Amino acid sequence: MGLVRLNFKGVSEIVSSDDVGLIILVDDDGQRQVSILCDSAMTYQFSLRMSKADIIEKLLPEVLWQVITRNLDMRFQVVINDLIDGQYKTLLYMPDILQAIPIRASDAILLASTAKLPIFIEENLFVRQSVPHQDDAVGVSIPVNVLSAEMLQKALEKAIADEDYEKASQLRDELNKREGGTAS
Repeated sequence: MGLVRLNFKGVSEIVSSDDVGLIILVDDDGQRQVSILCDSAMTYQFSLRMSKADIIEKLLPEVLWQVITRNLDMRFQVVINDLIDGQYKTLLYMPDILQAIPIRASDAILLASTAKLPIFIEENLFVRQSVPHQDDAVGVSIPVNVLSAEMLQKALEKAIADEDYEKASQLRDELNKREGGTAS
């Protein structure tokens, strides 16, 4: 299994959604990106760190990381290795002892950015999920398979209302796939 190294680029809010944000990760070449959905609480956590707020040194991820590094001489890395029902499956991996602990993707990226841990994604997953990266882009493209079921349903309703039946068909197929039904 090949891995692609990713770098945290930033966080943005999704227009017309107060409770969802996007974490942007870019490959080492800066050519392609992966977007990970996160909740508004996580968007806030990232904004604190990006603004270098005074309080961050006392927040849980920073404090726990200090405890870990003072008591363990071990390497850690984040590995994104699958996507199931719109959720990236992510591991906090310890290569020295060949152990991994499942962790929510947004929490893993927050920890990685706090602790300066390397972030990797399985190469085939990266090829499927990544889109071209542009530093000056106004919007962000995200694959439909990373949207929550609720977001898919809202997008389906909008596509039907806009009479965009091709998009509606793709959205319906993704919803059916997740429900275990057949896509027609």
